[in-house]
Amino acid sequence: MTDKLNIIETIAKLDKFSTFSRLLGTSGANAVFSGTGPFTVFVPTNDAFGKIPDSLMNELLNETGQVKLKALLSYHILPTKIDAVNLATVKTATAVSGQDLVFTDNGGIKVNKSNVQARNIEATNGVIHALDTILTAPAAAAAGVGNSIL
Repeated sequence: MTDKLNIIETIAKLDKFSTFSRLLGTSGANAVFSGTGPFTVFVPTNDAFGKIPDSLMNELLNETGQVKLKALLSYHILPTKIDAVNLATVKTATAVSGQDLVFTDNGGIKVNKSNVQARNIEATNGVIHALDTILTAPAAAAAGVGNSIL
């Protein structure tokens, strides 16, 4: 028997991810993980969520069905496992939301322009990397999510 937890359990047990964990549940975005995986999840820390204005957070939370919030969270999930050492060589990958993430390694690994902090947090169905900023998809702005968030 393994002592590793699945992605949802691993995110839930780490205090620095409590906001992301709660939002996965309320938005229904955690349904993505009903498949076997593997997955890569870029989890913004609680401090990253603290950068979002309260008015915008309330708008995301109070929207009927939380469609924009679910889309935002889905942009942080890849339907494949990529360890931190391989991110820069991959260069781009498509999130479960259908939009691309861009990876660079200039003075530290970045996803889009967010810094990767904690890396390679293993789970039974994938890997988690912590981010210092919430990711926003370029195309999501047209849907009312995206760059208007930050």
